Amino acid sequence: MKILRITSLGYESGGAENGIVLTDRVLEECGHEVRVLASDREKDEKTFFADYTFPALSHHSFVMRALYRMFYPASYREVKRVLLEYKPDVVQLHTMYELSPSVLFALKGYPIIMTVHGAEDYFLGLLTWGFPKYLFKEGVDEFTKENLNLTGKLHYLFHRYCIYPIYSLGFRYVATFLVMSEYMKGLLAKEGKEATVIPNATELFASSPIDTASASLLYVGRLEKIKGVQVALKALAQVHKERSDTTLTIAGEGAYRGELEALTKQLNLENKVHFVGHKTRDELYELYKDATVLLVPSLWPEPFGKVGVEAMSVGRPVIASNVGGVGEWLKDGEVGYLVEPNNPEVLVIKILTILGDPELLGCMSQEAHTQAEQFSIERYVDQIEKLFMKLLG
Repeated sequence: MKILRITSLGYESGGAENGIVLTDRVLEECGHEVRVLASDREKDEKTFFADYTFPALSHHSFVMRALYRMFYPASYREVKRVLLEYKPDVVQLHTMYELSPSVLFALKGYPIIMTVHGAEDYFLGLLTWGFPKYLFKEGVDEFTKENLNLTGKLHYLFHRYCIYPIYSLGFRYVATFLVMSEYMKGLLAKEGKEATVIPNATELFASSPIDTASASLLYVGRLEKIKGVQVALKALAQVHKERSDTTLTIAGEGAYRGELEALTKQLNLENKVHFVGHKTRDELYELYKDATVLLVPSLWPEPFGKVGVEAMSVGRPVIASNVGGVGEWLKDGEVGYLVEPNNPEVLVIKILTILGDPELLGCMSQEAHTQAEQFSIERYVDQIEKLFMKLLG
């Protein structure tokens, strides 16, 4: 089978791109031919995985970017060219913000799977969660429509009444929407879109013995306010009153790093919090092995939360906000705990509960590794192969 995957970025910026890289390898091992089309944004020959590129929207002026978000001729032309050259059997779309709805019209007549990873221009249920922080009122923690400032409201109206309708026209060519959780399926259903659920997956790590006497907390992900790292820092300050040996390692980069570093200093946690930046997969494995518990303190409704499964595969319990699709892989009380989002006090209780009970920590570690196996990349590829074959009749 010849598969064409189209996405905004051709390097591993986040979970969407990492998923493409991991599944491409397994699909090719299964005998399929896979090609990727992406923008040339931040193209680096060492890390770039796309086979075809088109000029990124970021190369254009503000006014032209706004117009091209509705219909981008460059992505339309490149899709048409690739279709003539490669002649794929099936096309899978991923993140769309560099592409615009133009690609939907270019793909007319092909079996199209639209993969929904999170906040997108065409998805009203999560639209505002993808907006930059400056579009919201000062100090808000929920990036919802109600919390937009005047500029943000104008931004929303442009997306809702200029971009969204064009996507809606193009969706008549989409065979199915693909989502990673029942939560996401429900959100799309509210907008009249039927979706197929294939739980997200990752390349699982090998299990590693856990040190039940340690107190090493870990966060892995983007450094944005919606990811809730500031909640973890506030919780750590309270945990120290009972467990002064507790540390927090923060792996990732993002625009919110400066504010998080300032909060760390304000809370007098400089010697207990370690910002280690972006890490390769091998480096992440070492961080998971050194950790006692992974924290996923998100404020926004996570479509899934793949880093939690990665940590579980190593045998590390997870304490995560009970948001979005997180509860579909984190069994509360078995492999960790689900907690109320943006509530440091509840997070403190669960951290101290796990760290203070070596027997509980050991049991959760074993169960986490066992339950992670159902989210292997091989199982995911098997299900997506079946979906491809179904679309091809």
